[in-house]
Amino acid sequence: MKCDKPMCWLCVWRYIVGPGNDPTISCGHPRTQVRKQFAGSSTAETCKEYLEDDPKVKVRITRETRETLMRGIHQMAVDDGHYTKTAAILDYFLPDTWSSPTEVKCDEFTFVAEAGFGGNEGIYLNCYAQGKIHSDGDKGIWRLGTYKTLDTSLAAMQTLSEWGGTLTYFARRYLWEHHDRFLSDRELRAKAIREHLAEKEEDRT
Repeated sequence: MKCDKPMCWLCVWRYIVGPGNDPTISCGHPRTQVRKQFAGSSTAETCKEYLEDDPKVKVRITRETRETLMRGIHQMAVDDGHYTKTAAILDYFLPDTWSSPTEVKCDEFTFVAEAGFGGNEGIYLNCYAQGKIHSDGDKGIWRLGTYKTLDTSLAAMQTLSEWGGTLTYFARRYLWEHHDRFLSDRELRAKAIREHLAEKEEDRT
């Protein structure tokens, strides 16, 4: 079987389910090229869903930005009743709205919150995503938002540091509860196809 298309799902399927010691791929594509095109989706089930793709299936993709991610984590902690002490001393809370890239397309990062004195005044709590925010991008430290108080007392430092720990806890929960927003476009497509096939099977029965 010869396949000339740049995205050859048939040869990917054959590579995944075929003999492990097979030195060739039937379409002639090098293994490394196939792996790269398949973008890390290495399960046979995912590949099978692509082979059963249906152009009528529409996928609505909801992506987080740095701003919406920071606001979402913040609001989750607020709604759980942990913001009163911080709010009492806060000068401002500023989610990141200007840095590039804006979108957060994967969750291969650790949420980090660091409290420290400002260069001129006050105490800052800076929040970052440390790792990857795009699956095909570089690792880095990506700013998500900043909290600031003009208070420089020990109590203020302790309050902001405690709030940083609270945000770190809720960041993990937020990513867990909204994991679909951090799947790749390809994984989201496969998920939509799987759901579509399940609905068709249900209609038959």
